[in-house]
Amino acid sequence: MLDHKRSFYPLNKLNCFVLLFCFLSLSFFSCTSTIGGYEYNLVTKDRTPFYTQGPGEEVPDSYLEKGTRLKLLGSTGEGFVRVETTRGKKGFVPTSYLEKQDTYYGTPSSTLAPSW
Repeated sequence: MLDHKRSFYPLNKLNCFVLLFCFLSLSFFSCTSTIGGYEYNLVTKDRTPFYTQGPGEEVPDSYLEKGTRLKLLGSTGEGFVRVETTRGKKGFVPTSYLEKQDTYYGTPSSTLAPSW
């Protein structure tokens, strides 16, 4: 009876490994298409102030390095936009620090601030 239980253990362990591998593979491919795709089409021109609560804060919570890719989430209408980094960090940045990036990893399309 003890041998009967052991004979199923490696099979279950193998099935779990295969399922986990498939799940992680699909997750990886879906992430790369989102992160590397057209969604993140803004890039910071310089060291950019990043505000988590909103543009009304006096001091930025942190700074984004030059070349950080961002996804536009919305506009405040006050010279700031709400963005998300490729790492999922959401906050507000001044539009004057941003430029649109060509599809995928192309060069920035202009050195002027976006016109939105």
